[in-house]
Amino acid sequence: MSFNVIKNNFNKSFFCIFSQKNAGFTLVEILMVIILVGILSAVSVSVLNDSVDDGRFDETLSEMRTIRDAVIGNQKLREGGTRTSFGYFGDVGAMPAVIGDLTTIPAGVTAWVVDSAERTSYGWNGPYLSGGDSGADYTTDAWGTAYVYTPGAVPPTLVSLGADRAVGGTELNQDITINMPATERLATVEGFVSDSGGPYTGDLQIELNYSSGTGGLNQAMVTKASPSDGHFSFASVPFGVRSITVYQGTKAVPISTVGPVVITVDRPNVMVPANQLDINP
Repeated sequence: MSFNVIKNNFNKSFFCIFSQKNAGFTLVEILMVIILVGILSAVSVSVLNDSVDDGRFDETLSEMRTIRDAVIGNQKLREGGTRTSFGYFGDVGAMPAVIGDLTTIPAGVTAWVVDSAERTSYGWNGPYLSGGDSGADYTTDAWGTAYVYTPGAVPPTLVSLGADRAVGGTELNQDITINMPATERLATVEGFVSDSGGPYTGDLQIELNYSSGTGGLNQAMVTKASPSDGHFSFASVPFGVRSITVYQGTKAVPISTVGPVVITVDRPNVMVPANQLDINP
């Protein structure tokens, strides 16, 4: 029975009782009024609680999305059509161990570095959440319960236990879960080194620069021996702005060098345009 129906029934009963010609009330009539007032009070409290919990649900979900964007970046933030936000994961190269790492640089993690030689940047570039300055608490949901953040899960997850503050539940009591899947964090980067527009078939080394996982620089290398088709591939590269250098011959003794070429890794599969990696353009 809805709140409005109960309210209307109460008004009708209350009016009938007080509109009687006799000045007194029977015990049954008094009990009826007390019961109806109790029902109305209980329903009012229930409706009010549901309204409060509904607001807290929306507030919690919004905050969880903000935390997710701080961890893996906001793909909607772009400049000239190119994504510019990659969060803690893109900058450092690994998931933060705790939510607090988004506001304070953790021990053992390198601060932000602009590497002009390799034409890339890497390291902790926070705070990624404004809470560190504003006093906002991003470690608990709108019900005051600590978030369950599991960076080592597959995929990593952020969970609120909902209105009942317990695992499981339905409707407003249900757990709220935000996943951060590999498809939103990691990419395969591949391409072809060319020679005047055709595949380069000689000895090559291709080096990809990206964040190491502790904020340093990781330099992954692919070696191609002659004869080759010039194709290369790198797996599990964190999203972000990266750079590639091609060494004709070897890095130690290069015949010629192409790059570093800057690329934006912002989707699960990235193909580097061959015209950017041409030995003889």
